[in-house]
Amino acid sequence: MMDTKTDKKWFTADDVELAKSALDDLPDLTEKRLTKSSVLEQLMPQIILLSESKGYSAEDIKSALESVEITVGIKAVRDILNSKKKTGKKVRQTRTVTTPADQPAVNGQQTN
Repeated sequence: MMDTKTDKKWFTADDVELAKSALDDLPDLTEKRLTKSSVLEQLMPQIILLSESKGYSAEDIKSALESVEITVGIKAVRDILNSKKKTGKKVRQTRTVTTPADQPAVNGQQTN
């Protein structure tokens, strides 16, 4: 005997409406199912603190995360630490130094 629910080949408009209603009623899982990149973004301040203030290496941080069942690649941890270094640097402005040779000549003579 065939199970009519799993072997159904045709559906009615009521079936579609019932499915829409069931799907609309499903809970939002976005807060419960975070991506690794989202988790790392939220942990970024702690990761940077461990590295800069407490002397932890990227490998140490990776191991600490694994101890709480968050498995990430070493590259992901290094990327966070490197991004901090890039954004933490101040942009240095270059200053133009004018030498006597660069100054315009007045009446055919160099000014000093």
